Amino acid sequence: MVSSADPTTTHSLVSIQGMTCGACSATITEALEKQDGITKASISLVTEDGLITHSVNYDPKNIITIIEDCGFDAQLQKQQQKSILKPNASTTKSDMLKQTVLGIVGMTCGACSASITEALESITGVTYVSVSLITEEALVKHVSSVTSDQLKEVIENCGFDVTSIRTTDTTEVNNGGSQSNGVGSSDGTDEEACLKIMGLHPDMDLVEFRYNLEAYLQNVPGITSFEISWDNQDDEDDTAQDLSMSPRTSVEDMALGVGNELIVAYNSTTIGIRDVVDGLDALQSGVSFVVVNSLDQSSATQLKLLSKIKDIKYWSNIVIQSLIFGIPIIIFVHTERINFWKTKILFPGFFLVTLLETILATYVQFRLGAKYLQKFVSFVKNNFKGASMDVLVSISTLVTYIFSIVSIVISVWQGDKEAPPKVLFDTLAMLITFVSFGKLLENKAKGATSSALSRLLSLTPSTCTIISDSTQYLQELSNNNDKLQQDYQTRTISIDLVQPNDIAIVLPGGKVPADGVIVFGESEIDESLITGEPLPIHKQNGDPVIGGSINGPHLIHIKVTKTGRKSQLQQIINLVKESQVNKAPVQRFSDYVAARFVPSVIMLAIATFTIWALVCATMHIDGLPMIFRQNENGKFFVCLQLAISVIVVACPCALGLAAPTAVMVGTGVGAVNGVLIKGADILEKTTSVNIILFDKTGTLTTGEMTVVKTKPVIEKNSLKLSISDWWKLIGSVECNSEHPVGKALTKMAKSYCGLTFEEDSFDTMIKNVNILLGAGIEANVTLQSKEYNIQVGNYNLVKENFPQLLSQIDNEDFSLVNTVIHIVINGEYSGYIELSDSLKEGSREVINYLRYSEGYIVGLVTGDNKGAALKIGKEVGIAEQNIYYEVSPIHKDKVISDLKTKFGPSASIAFVGDGINDAPALAKADIGMAISSGTDIAIESADIVLIGGGQRRQQSDLYGVINALKISSTTFQRIKMNFVWAVIYNIFMLPFAMGCFLPLNLMLPPVAASIAMMISSLSVVMNSLLLKFYKAPTIDSVDKVDLEMICNEDDFDLRNGTAEEFEIWKRGRSNWNKVVRLGWIKSIFSSRRRNRITRRASGQDYQLVSGNFTV
Repeated sequence: MVSSADPTTTHSLVSIQGMTCGACSATITEALEKQDGITKASISLVTEDGLITHSVNYDPKNIITIIEDCGFDAQLQKQQQKSILKPNASTTKSDMLKQTVLGIVGMTCGACSASITEALESITGVTYVSVSLITEEALVKHVSSVTSDQLKEVIENCGFDVTSIRTTDTTEVNNGGSQSNGVGSSDGTDEEACLKIMGLHPDMDLVEFRYNLEAYLQNVPGITSFEISWDNQDDEDDTAQDLSMSPRTSVEDMALGVGNELIVAYNSTTIGIRDVVDGLDALQSGVSFVVVNSLDQSSATQLKLLSKIKDIKYWSNIVIQSLIFGIPIIIFVHTERINFWKTKILFPGFFLVTLLETILATYVQFRLGAKYLQKFVSFVKNNFKGASMDVLVSISTLVTYIFSIVSIVISVWQGDKEAPPKVLFDTLAMLITFVSFGKLLENKAKGATSSALSRLLSLTPSTCTIISDSTQYLQELSNNNDKLQQDYQTRTISIDLVQPNDIAIVLPGGKVPADGVIVFGESEIDESLITGEPLPIHKQNGDPVIGGSINGPHLIHIKVTKTGRKSQLQQIINLVKESQVNKAPVQRFSDYVAARFVPSVIMLAIATFTIWALVCATMHIDGLPMIFRQNENGKFFVCLQLAISVIVVACPCALGLAAPTAVMVGTGVGAVNGVLIKGADILEKTTSVNIILFDKTGTLTTGEMTVVKTKPVIEKNSLKLSISDWWKLIGSVECNSEHPVGKALTKMAKSYCGLTFEEDSFDTMIKNVNILLGAGIEANVTLQSKEYNIQVGNYNLVKENFPQLLSQIDNEDFSLVNTVIHIVINGEYSGYIELSDSLKEGSREVINYLRYSEGYIVGLVTGDNKGAALKIGKEVGIAEQNIYYEVSPIHKDKVISDLKTKFGPSASIAFVGDGINDAPALAKADIGMAISSGTDIAIESADIVLIGGGQRRQQSDLYGVINALKISSTTFQRIKMNFVWAVIYNIFMLPFAMGCFLPLNLMLPPVAASIAMMISSLSVVMNSLLLKFYKAPTIDSVDKVDLEMICNEDDFDLRNGTAEEFEIWKRGRSNWNKVVRLGWIKSIFSSRRRNRITRRASGQDYQLVSGNFTV
């Protein structure tokens, strides 16, 4: 997910089709980043996405122009042309940001996506562009002044076809609003739907219908704005505010046009999308409104794009036709010198076999090779910029075709009757056949790389059955002790119409339609494709369920909590897709090389032909390599073959696919193993992490605090409260807190006061609630007509606000290892409450593994008191000197800043947290890891989201920390292997193709060059696919005795260590990792030998005390 802290810049996400290699994406990237106002352009070759950072004032028209100049095609989804805003809406037309998602057909490499990105970024008013080569999508955010025709014109000028996916609008408040910068970002309440108006016909009173429609929308509570688009209505009418029909829009146009659409923006806390659609359907008999930016439609379209069904079908057809027409060409060319063909002369110099060859070759060149020619034409129109692999193929086939035609013309000119002229039509046919076959295999492999994302998309159900009256259902269910007494009327709806608080019926074997909580029944739920848990999980009344999971053998009813793109499944899908956009620095370097690779290859081909032609012209025939003397077609023909081989064998595809294919597979594997990585740059940065800091509450511990001791002090002060009233005041204040302590106190207060249901409330009135960060909470509470000022918090609250009470607190006998909460009412100390937290499953094992199997420095940062922090640290095995306690939320990020200042740039820090108070630290850390069960702002601030899953015993989301580190390391190693292969291939094959080995009688013909090029691309993709065999590491359990032994061992001191000592430690860790890779340490710990490993002061060596070896 992308965000920007700079209000003057924004991001655009675009889906591009047509990129074939790294040169395509590199060309688009380079062209975009040259533009003033664009700070960064990231183009993904595999997902066909592009993410662009640029000024909000940048003209979107220029982006379209640049992409067109790069030679790519795009088709924009039609947008609404007339906007009517409700008079009471808080936002205005000028505040609106439109977001258009495009499916673009024709991208074949990174240069294609880069060209589209650059063209879109050049448009003034475009605020965000992102192009994905694999998902073939472009997302463009732009101000409302940028029309759909402008976007469409620019993309079409790039030479691409577009299939629209969805259109949404984002509202941006100028005064104090926050800017939406990432795909799918939302404030949580404002949502938008695009509806197609169906059933209109000329016999209707359409003027009245339109008036009623607009009047209805303006008066429905919760609808903040709407836009209506009638077919054939001009964009100039977009700013009209009257309710009358435009003179350019006839009744027949309204009735027959396919462009009648309505976009509705609504507040989801006030009204749901189904309520909106039901109200609209009731306006006119026979007229219905259908959601067109459907989640189900989007998933279906994405599945087709990811599986490359269309591309595979296209290239399969090309390969088959190439064989049908190519094999006869090869036969004719190799038999044209036999007597049978020599006697078939149509006129002097022109033979029957030549005519047949020319007809077949022309069809192959201009019909079957049309895709390549389109890229070449765009390359020429773009002033010879934006070259890609397709351009190289097109140049080579055109050269062979033109050479053959010239040879025929010369034969006719000379009136040769002895034999047909020598042509290269067979080379042309074989080149197109083998290259097209390579593209067929490559697209099949690309489809395999995105299989994890495809499986996630396939989990989205199409329909859902709900209880028609959910209010009555819940009331009767509560009154009858969770037993259903009657059958309830149900309704089957589209998945897009499900709303929060709906009661959904999930049949045995059915898909859970949305996130929710079970209110009736129990069953086993299969969440394997979402969390990685291989076995079904038993769920009963009150347990949460995840949308997209599969129900087991029993019927259940769920109360929907999150729907659509807010559901956990869709957020996972969005994160996986967005991770393809942000590029690793190593990938940016490859794009830079690829952008210059193709022009360099063309120059090498020209140089090869020129040099060998000069050699042949200046040297005697006996001094030339054997191939020049043996070839019956002459020396010029051999020179031309060498030049063609140079063009064909060069493979920018391997460079361009090296990183994105590995990233796609790696992030997919991460999602299956409970880790969502937000970009390739995150993958690369994660490999350099050497310090990991953990939050305590909700991260290492369950966050489910329990009250272990209470001591009200109400008899010695003037309040004269009863115990019940004391708890009522505390519960009234803490029920406004989302902190685990607040939840525990609220639960205890309700229990003490006899409130059994979650919806029950205290008989108090509360006002002036104020959250005191790092201290507690305060409010004014009215109880029995008397108002109290109550403050509930930790020691810091009393220290800062009531220092006069410190002496009284110091006399209290409370535990130093529990979390202690103090209560101050009307300025008088009124007691304390002790709470305790329990460790999460696997906390000990994860910390132990990170420290001793992977060699990380592990620390703890918490706001709890020293005693509670040291207690948890000792339980999980974190060295005392690396525990930071009593750290306020606003200072957690300062701990990270101080460490980076102390140890310098070589310190790479990861922070793991879950709450709002962790967001600054997650953002400040080099790598932020957020627990998915935490707050939205923490997840938004993080680079990696941990959702749990993996091995059966290791379902704690903390195991995701290990998986994140291992998957990132493995994926980045695979990327480097791909780059090494691509570079070695080109370093070796280019000299071979240029004829450097001709003195040894070794030559690479054009056909062999095309096969080598195909193998190069496929090898990179297949190497990336090997990541699918990743297995999560098995982590041994740690008992308490082990823990007490190892937590006291020598560890690097974060508090007192120096930069010099840290560098020594880093050098030592390098050797330590070599030991681990050899498997020695694993065997030591798995056998439970309690040997102490000490590091020598030099940091260069390790010694195993009471063992048998020294490293």
